Amino acid sequence: MEQEKINSNIESYRERITSFNNDFEFTTLLYVIRKSLLYFFIAFLIIALAAFLYLRYTPPVYEAESIIQLNVTNQARDLLKVYSSFGESDELKSEIEIMRSPIIIQRTIKKLPLSVGYFTKGTVLEHNKYGSNSFKIFDIEIADSSILGKKLFIKQEANNSFTITDESGTTTYNTHVQDGGTFSNKWFTARLLIISYGQFQSEAANDRIFFVLQSPKHLLAEMKAGLDVRIDDPSAKTVAVSFKHNNARLCSDFVNQLLIEYDDYIISKKSQSGENILNFIKEQKDTVDKRVKESEQMIQLFQKSNDLKGTSGLSNSYMQQLSSLEQEQSHLSIERAVLEHLENTVKNFSEETNVDEIIPVLIGRSFESTLQSLIMELKTAVNKRKELLYTNTLENNSVKKLDIQIKDLINLILKSIKVVYGQNEEKLNAVNNQIILLKSSLYSLPEKELELARLNRVLEINNKYYTMLLEKETEYRLSSAGITTYNQVLNYAEMPSASISPKHNFVYLVTFVVWLIICALIIVIRYVAHDKINSLNDISKLTNASVSILGIVPKHKDKMTNSQLIIEKNPKSMMAEAFRTLRTNLQFISNEKGPKTLAVTSTISGEGKTFVALNLGGIIAFSGKKVIVIDLDMRKPKIHLGFNADNSKGMSTLLIGKDKLNDCIQQSPQVNFDFITAGPIPPNPSELILSDKLEEIIEELKKSYDMVIMDNPPVGLVTDGVPIIQRVDYPIYVFRAEYSRKNFVHNVDRLINENKIKRLTIVLNGVETQRKGYGNKYGYGYGYGYGYGYGSNGYYTESERPESFWSKLKQKIQKS
Repeated sequence: MEQEKINSNIESYRERITSFNNDFEFTTLLYVIRKSLLYFFIAFLIIALAAFLYLRYTPPVYEAESIIQLNVTNQARDLLKVYSSFGESDELKSEIEIMRSPIIIQRTIKKLPLSVGYFTKGTVLEHNKYGSNSFKIFDIEIADSSILGKKLFIKQEANNSFTITDESGTTTYNTHVQDGGTFSNKWFTARLLIISYGQFQSEAANDRIFFVLQSPKHLLAEMKAGLDVRIDDPSAKTVAVSFKHNNARLCSDFVNQLLIEYDDYIISKKSQSGENILNFIKEQKDTVDKRVKESEQMIQLFQKSNDLKGTSGLSNSYMQQLSSLEQEQSHLSIERAVLEHLENTVKNFSEETNVDEIIPVLIGRSFESTLQSLIMELKTAVNKRKELLYTNTLENNSVKKLDIQIKDLINLILKSIKVVYGQNEEKLNAVNNQIILLKSSLYSLPEKELELARLNRVLEINNKYYTMLLEKETEYRLSSAGITTYNQVLNYAEMPSASISPKHNFVYLVTFVVWLIICALIIVIRYVAHDKINSLNDISKLTNASVSILGIVPKHKDKMTNSQLIIEKNPKSMMAEAFRTLRTNLQFISNEKGPKTLAVTSTISGEGKTFVALNLGGIIAFSGKKVIVIDLDMRKPKIHLGFNADNSKGMSTLLIGKDKLNDCIQQSPQVNFDFITAGPIPPNPSELILSDKLEEIIEELKKSYDMVIMDNPPVGLVTDGVPIIQRVDYPIYVFRAEYSRKNFVHNVDRLINENKIKRLTIVLNGVETQRKGYGNKYGYGYGYGYGYGYGSNGYYTESERPESFWSKLKQKIQKS
């Protein structure tokens, strides 16, 4: 039966170990939060400082935006109902690519005063002074391009002249530069003009002033990086053009100028396409005009030599049919020549080939609609490839994909030309056969009249073709004159009044959220790592209320180097009342008459067992009983330190028989309260404590004293004190709040279950008295580090380590 009870206790002990850290404790969480306030404050200071530095030293970014509606219209085409190759296009993406192409950006840069950049440099930030510069550099001639992009600092001298140096001041480019005068060095020549002396001096007083001769390549890259062109509303054909930069004025100026340059570029490209068409028509017209004149001369010579006045004898029906067929034959022959020219051009297509020159050749042809869409796709792909090559190499994946796309389009165009060419051949062969049949019908006519009719037909065909070319030339001249872009700017870019980055409210929000996350991490980490005993409730919970609680001892506010008898100095204090409660509770453990023995121990040194032994003995002595305290912690004795007494003799000398008992007893300042120190530290404290001599000494003391109190060694480190704990009337185990770890409670289980110490009671030392109650409400207080170990001379405790700077700072903040 007894064995079953022991097994049950051991099993309960194991279950408590397993579930030790599994239960959530709200009081512990509140304790951790209160003890982490200093860390929260430090984290907030660090994050707030980081946010302040970010907002203070991050250059502001401004953005200006304009909305444009794209619509290209040809008024002459709509009026005359003639075809034009530069009709409307719904491909907004193609227009967007043109807007953000290097061509348009470079045109915009040339129109803005960006060849020279003006700046002021503070301690950290640089400010772009575009549009508000206090001086101007102009009439620049570059002799050495290595000067481009370098910062050239300018400062005013005493005699109103200026000096230009590099940033470090080690290189001087020019000295004694006069306002409005020309200055020159081996890198460049320019003129300086001070626009505002007051502004220049004001900027120079706070910052350093410099200018940069902008590199076109770097300037293009900078402008391109800030430009964004996107479709705003596809159904309305509106496009949003925005630009981001550190200078607000430059943002609006760049966007507005870019739209102007885009509009001019579109008109120039359309005009160039019209010129190509007109040149083609002119070449054809000159050729036909020459043939007309030759035909007229041949008819005149033929009529004169054969004395023929006309062709009235010929059949009008035959002549009209033959004329119509020959006209169609001529048209098909021209189309075949165009197809051969087009095929040859596409086969030899290269990077230098201008796609715009191919389009005019298709005008008015029967196959125009079939091939024009494919050629326009080829043009778009070629333009996109050129765009990519401004910023990428031929090895770029996007460029390679476009190369494959262009190759596929060329193959598709060639296949389409082959199909159209075959259709043209079939039509031409049919027309030729009809002409042969018609001519055979005319063989019966007089030979001279027939020849004259043939010459007249050739003249008539050439005249009609020439007339058609004249009409087309007139139409396209009107069409070219009527080209205009009806791109409507719905809202012009205005100079932004506030920056878009950094966003202060967003930074504040992120700072607060990051601080909350860090605080949560601190709480979680400290809660998971926390395993200190904070209250009696912790002890009761960990032992399942199986161990008796003798009481609590408040935390002593004044720092003590060693354990001392303090109730004698202030017998009416809260501390004295707490020890009176312990004295009263001892009666519930054993109330038998006669002298009693009491032993105080703990898990490790530093938990306050000596403090409890001294002051509990003192409070018992106050009741009129004679009390003696003996120091059995011979590895690390402290009783003599508490009384500032001599330790040359004591328990160690008594146990070896060197001194007599009466010679080792010393009187404390308090009446009825004596003590015996540990004596010199022996090499074998375990053997001395476990000897029968100790039992004899205790029995001898019980004859003279009502209470014998023993300050035992910590049983968590050594087992010397276990036999004493087993034999005494009042075995007391001391924990220290916010210092003793929760797993120390397992040592109490071990003493009870393995050593059968039935009357063991617990005292919680160092309880924070700011709380109104204890038990479940208690659980807060200052935390302590700990550590233990022992060597040849004694124990090691964390409380004896020097306090760190952060520990001292933390204590000061908490006290305040």
